[in-house]
Amino acid sequence: MSAVEQMKSVPVNRLPMPTYRFLKVNEAELPLPEGAVTCKDPLAGIDLPEGLRVTAGTFAGMEEALREIPTGMGEEADRIFAQAGCPASVLSVQAGVQAAEPVILPVTATVGVSSLAAVTVRAEEDAALEIVIDLTCDAAGCAAARSFFGMSLRILAGDRARVKLVVIRRFGAPMSDLIDLGIRCGEDAAVEYSALSLGVRGGSKAGAGSFQGVLATLAGDRSSFIDHTGYYAGGHGLLDMNIIADHRGRDTRSDMIFRGVLDDHAKKIWRGTLDFKSGAAGSAGNEQEDTLMLSPGVHNSSVPLILCGEEDVDGRHGATIGQLSDEILFYMSSRGYTAEEARRLIVQARLKSVAREIPDAKLRWEVEQWIEREIA
Repeated sequence: MSAVEQMKSVPVNRLPMPTYRFLKVNEAELPLPEGAVTCKDPLAGIDLPEGLRVTAGTFAGMEEALREIPTGMGEEADRIFAQAGCPASVLSVQAGVQAAEPVILPVTATVGVSSLAAVTVRAEEDAALEIVIDLTCDAAGCAAARSFFGMSLRILAGDRARVKLVVIRRFGAPMSDLIDLGIRCGEDAAVEYSALSLGVRGGSKAGAGSFQGVLATLAGDRSSFIDHTGYYAGGHGLLDMNIIADHRGRDTRSDMIFRGVLDDHAKKIWRGTLDFKSGAAGSAGNEQEDTLMLSPGVHNSSVPLILCGEEDVDGRHGATIGQLSDEILFYMSSRGYTAEEARRLIVQARLKSVAREIPDAKLRWEVEQWIEREIA
């Protein structure tokens, strides 16, 4: 066990270009774990298909090429992992290797323990890989124990590489957690990211909740990034997101779609940025958010942002935020559903639309069953 520098919180999820301070959306304050921290290594002892290998290492000693991949939550989040002395093993896919099966990494948060885990994926030229990270809690006691869990992820996609990453968060308890992702794409590389945040319920503890950041650096010409995110937040849950597509190469593409549900007294802050740097001529980006609010007590803040340092680009964003319409409820009632049954079916359908991105059939079925059981 290691200790993280004793500070109560650190600023994370900063907007690339600040807006009015009174809106209180420029950054988030991440509450730090108290006391000792346990480090987990999700890549330890796993069976790998041919052509894949794991190289052991530490977060602080990570090689420069990987350490310099920026992440969505920022350097402050990196410092948490480095101070804890956590391992940061690298999963590498050799050039030209097309992994036949997805790599499944189950990671379990422990009751009453603050824990951190880091995974780095390096896909060499013309390689292809699907990886699924399934985050769960080992008991319902995580709520009372005020557990903390943090995961740092990095993807380095070489020229013409294809990587699909799916992260499933189904703790089912009001605990604090962070999921931080950094991506760097070479020429003609493509990274697809699907995130499913289930059961963000939070608690009365100020600042407790789920903090998530993604920064995709499209450095190579004709590289692309796709983000499909689904979420459910209820109770007094807090969901704070910062998603950035950094277009640097020519003719790059990004497509980011966020669909979620807020219930009870949940709070969500979503920052979505398309950043077109000078030299990204011919690039295009799209970000769309669709939030369903089921209660008058929820609080939603959406901050779509487009930054242009290049003239020949196409950036689009939009947000749809609202409640279940009377027309939908009337239609469902005409088919024999009560208002509560209609509400449940619509909420679960939204989440299952993202669960379909899970490439492993068995795990996909388990997650769909979890949605039906836990999100009613």
